[in-house]
Amino acid sequence: MKANISILFILIAGFLLSSCEDIVTLKTPGSDHYMVIEATLTNLPGPQKIILTRSQDYFDNSVAPKIAGASVSISDNEGREYLFKESKTELGAYVWTPTSPTDIFGKVGRTFKLTVKSANETFMASETMRRVPPIDSILYQYDEANQRQGADGKPKNGYDAQFYARDPIGVGDCFRVKTYKNKKLFNGTGNLVFFYDAAFQKGAMADGLMFILPIRRSISPELYQEKDTIKVELYSISEGQFNFYTQARSELNNAGLFSRPAANIPTNFINVNPNSSLQGAGWFGVSAISMFETIVDSKKARKNIK
Repeated sequence: MKANISILFILIAGFLLSSCEDIVTLKTPGSDHYMVIEATLTNLPGPQKIILTRSQDYFDNSVAPKIAGASVSISDNEGREYLFKESKTELGAYVWTPTSPTDIFGKVGRTFKLTVKSANETFMASETMRRVPPIDSILYQYDEANQRQGADGKPKNGYDAQFYARDPIGVGDCFRVKTYKNKKLFNGTGNLVFFYDAAFQKGAMADGLMFILPIRRSISPELYQEKDTIKVELYSISEGQFNFYTQARSELNNAGLFSRPAANIPTNFINVNPNSSLQGAGWFGVSAISMFETIVDSKKARKNIK
């Protein structure tokens, strides 16, 4: 009898608690609709592209509005000018096209100054192209997927890959890694891999070392199969861009019961008029790139890679 009374009490309490739930819609202030820049220019052959958009209200999930009719140019500290023309096929995109196959944008050590003029406002940003070490190799071994690799229909067995490169001597080199499987970029929020010297954090005392194991293994968010093509790109980035990525990742993962108030992400894209209500967001980056590509061959697989 006592057991029945206890069960009845629990059911009544659960009903009362559930009936007290209300949906509360919070009113958030509207956005100031900042100009947002997406630009990572490189020393790879071919055209370079800059995308300009407007920021949106906090809960607005629609496609960000593109900015047309802007004037976009870059100058370097050696006196060269690069004119970015508005694309006729992609709204909000501005493209610099080389004049010949040997005409490559940017060289390591040069500083680039971006100027964007739009709606009687002028924005500027500046970055220096930093050095990047070569990628020595990509090695792989046959393995079973762990929890990270084997989720959501990913292969349960296959080849776990690592890439090998060494941080140049001298504190303060920062990098980002991009990985492609069969020409498709791993582009989820969990694939944002960036680091300071040879470790993930500043102050880790990793100058001049081989990149640490978690960085090397970051190119295997899932296992590869026989004849898959693995391509790794290593980008040099500034310490400012490293801080930008750090804050951006914090905001992307800022959810749950103990989330903190949202904060603005730093930018180097500044309105030259400090009194203007129209400000800039995003990051203007210039990167030197090294890359390595291999095709998975079971005959070349290693064992006990460390």
